[in-house]
Amino acid sequence: MIRKLAEKDRDKVLKYLYQEPGYNIFIIGDIETFGFEQDFQRIYADIDDAGSYISVFLRYRENAIFYSHNNYFNKDYLRIFEDDPFQVISGKKSMTEVIEPYLKNFKKIKMYFCEAKKLKMPLIKHRFKIKEIKTEAECEKLFDLISQIEEFAIFKNNRSDFIESKMKSIQMGTTLYIENKGKIISTVATTAETKKSAMVVSVATDPKYRNNGYASLLMQELMQRYFTDLQKSLCLFYDNVNAGKIYLRLGFETIGEWNIYRKID
Repeated sequence: MIRKLAEKDRDKVLKYLYQEPGYNIFIIGDIETFGFEQDFQRIYADIDDAGSYISVFLRYRENAIFYSHNNYFNKDYLRIFEDDPFQVISGKKSMTEVIEPYLKNFKKIKMYFCEAKKLKMPLIKHRFKIKEIKTEAECEKLFDLISQIEEFAIFKNNRSDFIESKMKSIQMGTTLYIENKGKIISTVATTAETKKSAMVVSVATDPKYRNNGYASLLMQELMQRYFTDLQKSLCLFYDNVNAGKIYLRLGFETIGEWNIYRKID
């Protein structure tokens, strides 16, 4: 039976999701941070007669994630898909492929899923002051960087939305940056932070400053903070082979694949 979850379900659903904490980092992070009573987030689950979880489906704003430990998809979810539509749905490759036949007018993006628990490379000595985003003014400067990078074109004409979203995301992770002459030239961030891990996102460098090792410096600082100070692991996705080589040198290991499906207008 599929039903919408509430606060009383917290312990059981988290226990189920923590079977694979890396792959479930987004669902776990959203539950631990926002709970079950927010208007922008809904969590559904397929639960058998004995009370055991079969699958979990998260709706967070325009995004959705599906997880099942045995790659089973209950077609009753299709009614929820119709009543609670989304623009993006993602998940572990083996799981999303069981729902792929039902995703009409969606484009699939294949990603590699990585995890790291220790830093392999020695820390690079540098003269830069690495800062952390805390204010709206810093978010403004970050937008100026992000908006000129093709991979983040979705934010190009949405300055106010970006700033609002970034300020909210501060409670779910960390955003580090390097600036030069008052401009942010490189950044890296985490999101979906849980009690055990966090997801690395938004690794970006101003095109004029690339190939100088700024992203690697920020990644090392980020990894050092999470592994040493917070005692947490880090996860990330990549589809760019060259970027993947950098992550693997730093200490990330590819543990699987992740599919993202974006609705086609």
